[in-house]
Amino acid sequence: MAAGKGLFDLPQPLAGEAGLELLAEAELERGYAFEAVLLMGDAETISAARALQRHAWVLEQFVRDMRPGTPDDWMRAFRGFQEKRDEFYVAARNSLGVHAEFRLRSEDPAVLSPDPRHM
Repeated sequence: MAAGKGLFDLPQPLAGEAGLELLAEAELERGYAFEAVLLMGDAETISAARALQRHAWVLEQFVRDMRPGTPDDWMRAFRGFQEKRDEFYVAARNSLGVHAEFRLRSEDPAVLSPDPRHM
């Protein structure tokens, strides 16, 4: 949907009405998943989930025309969402006792290298 509004350069923009229906379904699923985190997560995981949720809502505001912005504003919000998602992953993995290495997007060579879509 962000691509359809000129905020992001994804290869296939999603049409408005169909996108809003899918967004509503995704928000419902996110809500169910969030409830599970509240029931079973530790304090750090719950806090990280709440921060992630708030950043997801900012992205939703952009695509629902509830928040004005430029492509740069969208990218800042999207990167903030990605950072909060990484923080949630770290907290959840720690809570679950998963000790395998996890690389933050901000430290991942695959993410830091040039994007082949723009070459």
